[in-house]
Amino acid sequence: MPLRLNLSGTDTFGVTMIIKNSVVLITSAGTSLGTMIALHFAKLGAQVVLCDTNPSSLLASYRRCREVTELVDMVEIKDITLPSVESLFDAIESKLGRSPNVLVNHWTSLPLQSLTGNLSSSNFIQQFSMLASSLFMFGQVAAERMAQHQSGVIVNVVAQDPDQYQSDLDNTTSMVTGFTKSWAKELKAHNVRVGGVIPVTTHSYHVSANWSQMQDELTRTTEYIVSNDYFSGRVVSTEA
Repeated sequence: MPLRLNLSGTDTFGVTMIIKNSVVLITSAGTSLGTMIALHFAKLGAQVVLCDTNPSSLLASYRRCREVTELVDMVEIKDITLPSVESLFDAIESKLGRSPNVLVNHWTSLPLQSLTGNLSSSNFIQQFSMLASSLFMFGQVAAERMAQHQSGVIVNVVAQDPDQYQSDLDNTTSMVTGFTKSWAKELKAHNVRVGGVIPVTTHSYHVSANWSQMQDELTRTTEYIVSNDYFSGRVVSTEA
């Protein structure tokens, strides 16, 4: 697997993450990549919880996972607000008796914004704010629960959909890198690791075959971060 590692910030953690029987929460689970990540962790024996704001795509992903395992649940959230995210974690704890110890914080990258393009600045700022708040709110709630148990992994995964031909991966990468490094430093004392996964900016997503390979690389890299107890504070760029 070709990896491009940002090597700043990493430390040793004493507990090896065993994916089997872990509770893995996946956001944007109804997307193409979200579904693939969910299926992958389901096959590894994890208790997978799917989360999305789109009920139809969430149900489709859930049904695919049910073909693999019975250890899967889905939770639709109406919006990305702190009360909604906290209620989601409360619901998981109530049903499973424990909080997720793995968060795959997966979201779609920012659209490409050109200084001379047609996309309005207000629209871009709104989407930038939405991505930042989505990453942060899920990360914040997960971190609080994981810190109580002195164990957990958060993986920030941001990639564009195959039909999203123009994406601002540079600004998206900067956001993911900033969150990943600062969270890892803050949560080190609580034995909570944080990593990031992004695609390289030169990848041609409009080729469906390439997108399939890219999904596989992003998924396997996410697994690598979760299972590698020495990995924290770094962002991995993957390419097929």
